[in-house]
Parts: sequence; structure tokens; C-alpha cells
Amino acid sequence: MKLIYNLKLSLSSFREYIIYKQILYTQKKISRFVVNRFDLKSENIVNFRTDTNPNSAFTVKVDKKNSQSLESRLKFMAITAKSLERLYQIQPQKTTFQKQNLLIQKTLVYLDTLLAISHRLSFLFQSNDTNQELQGEVQALVDEVDRIASTAKFNRMKLFEGDFAKSSRTASMWFINEKNGELFRMYISTMTSHSLGLTSFNGFPLTLSNPIQAQKKIEVAINRISEERKRIQSVLD
Repeated sequence: MKLIYNLKLSLSSFREYIIYKQILYTQKKISRFVVNRFDLKSENIVNFRTDTNPNSAFTVKVDKKNSQSLESRLKFMAITAKSLERLYQIQPQKTTFQKQNLLIQKTLVYLDTLLAISHRLSFLFQSNDTNQELQGEVQALVDEVDRIASTAKFNRMKLFEGDFAKSSRTASMWFINEKNGELFRMYISTMTSHSLGLTSFNGFPLTLSNPIQAQKKIEVAINRISEERKRIQSVLD
């Protein structure tokens, strides 16, 4: 089952269901490729759509010697898709209040994934292992952070690339208080790998060769994501 371009499908549980199924299929495809001794190819290309946008293809090269990094990334992609599927199933979208609550809860889903990825990165750097396979997983997870930042959107504006940050002059996000009818503005901080300190100024990810410094940066990222989640959750409380 493929994800086709359909505006009605762009905000539905069925859309996330298709994405989730595509990820599961890709995971099985990778597993078969890695264990197949009769396939002499050392690399393979996998791709699937992650959005209703025609240009949203997720394409990556699979190396038999370094498949763990992609499997780790796909796991977090699957978690996000499954969580969004459940959210669309249980959250009504008819009234203005319901729609704004959906957006807030959707933002929380993405933040939960970013937090889980950061904890996984922390675990990798605590392992005291510097092999190439683990460094590949670090790179893959950092790439997933940026994929989330670039694909999480509201009215075509990206949620985590600074469009709705306090310093932004690009856009603003206003909500109506359901209790008193007053308008209030909600900010969403930038959550790219660079802003979280997971990459250097020149774009390179954290390296296992310097675990102490990397661990400090990851802890800062974890605290920042946790605080952002708490602040946005308070809008619903």
C-alpha cells in the first residue's frame, strides 16, 4: 500500500497508518536483505513516502555491514507514525478548539520522539564504544531529528524550524482560550539538530571519540526538549 497525494488524507489516521505499514514493510525488507547470503550485493536502496507531498520520498542506502543505524532510525519513525495515528483516531477536529488541541497534541508527539531519540543518543555515548556501526547510528538519529524538524508542519509552516519561535518574524500562532475566549500566543522553539547542539557549526554530528563532551551536549538537549514539552503541555492543562 502506497501513500498517494490527497489533501483529505494529509490530516487523518489512515495517512499515518499507511506510513506505519510502509515502515514495517521496509524493516522486513532490510532484514531479509541482510540475512540473505545468496544476494551478492553489499548495498541496497530502500524508499517510501512519508507525506502526501509528492516530493516526500524517504530514500536511503542500506549497507549489510551497517544496517543497525537505519533500523534504529526506522524504529523511531514507526513510533511517531503510530502515535499520530492514535491521536487522529481519538481527537475530534470539528470545532476551532478541537483543531487547536490537535495541533498542540501533535506537537507533543513530535517532542516525545525527539526526547526518545536524545535518550538513545545518550545511551550510545555511555557505551564507551567507538566502532563505526555505532557512529553510523548516531548520524542516522541526528538525521531523523532534522527530518522531524523539516516535516512537522502547521498550515505549511514548519513547527520546529523557528517559524513559531519567539524571535520569528515569519509567522505567529494564536489560540483562543476555551474558558474565557481570550486570545493568546503560543511559541514553539527551534528543534533542529543544530539548535539542540547535536551537530557542530559545520554540520557534523557528535562523535563517539569525544564521549564526555558529547554527553554534556545531549543532556542539554534532553533538558531543553523536556522543558519545551512541559511548557506546551501546560497550554492543555
